[in-house]
Parts: sequence; structure tokens; C-alpha cells
Amino acid sequence: MAQALNTAIYTKLTTDQSAGSLHEAVGGRIFEGEGQDDSALPLLVYEITSAATSNVMGGKEIIRAVATFTLYGHRRLGNAALGSIEGKLYDLLNGEDVTTTGYDRSVVTATSRDIRRNFDDVLSSQSVYKIEATST
Repeated sequence: MAQALNTAIYTKLTTDQSAGSLHEAVGGRIFEGEGQDDSALPLLVYEITSAATSNVMGGKEIIRAVATFTLYGHRRLGNAALGSIEGKLYDLLNGEDVTTTGYDRSVVTATSRDIRRNFDDVLSSQSVYKIEATST
């Protein structure tokens, strides 16, 4: 299930590549798990950090997962610009259904947003989303 969710999230993050999109804002640098050491910034890294399954009547199952998204940017990018990119992430995901193979619905909801950290010359912004998926 985790791979199906990872694929669904990646598809959601990369489908819109138009001007002004999240994909364009990070230069297409969207990675599952960890970014590449030599990647330019800004970039987005996401991962499923937990997933629990429960069975419901009718033989269906519900997956409740947590996904963490971390944006990285150079300090010279500035906090406002990093916050703008995080806003694009929120607009793209919050309350949205992501198409997940084997599941009728996979709804994504923000639980915490835009927690900022500074690492020398790099800024980061972390947001956490819950995903609830119901099997077909």
C-alpha cells in the first residue's frame, strides 16, 4: 500500500507542470524519501512516515497514513518565497483526492503546515498531511 500511496502522491505533485505550479516553483525537483546531494534548490522531498490498516464491513480496508513534505531553499530565496511554495503545496493537496491503485478514495488533509527551520544557508519548511484511503 505504501508504494501505491507514494505513486499517487508523486503523480499529484507532478501532473501540473504549468507556469505558477508547484512543479515549476521547485524546478521539477520532487523526490520521494530524500533529495539528491547535488540538486539545486528549491526542492521538495516527501515520504510516508506511518501507515495503519483496519478492516471494515464488506471486506474493505481503510488505510490511514501520514505523509511528511519538506521544502528546502537557499536562505537567499527568503522566507516569503519558501512560504509561497508551501502555499502551492497546500492548495494542490489539502482536501483533495489522489488516485491510488486499488482504492476508491484517497483523501489528503493537512494536519500541520509550514514549520520553518534554518540550517546555515538553507531554509526548510515541513508540512504534514494525513491520507485516508478506502479499498475498492
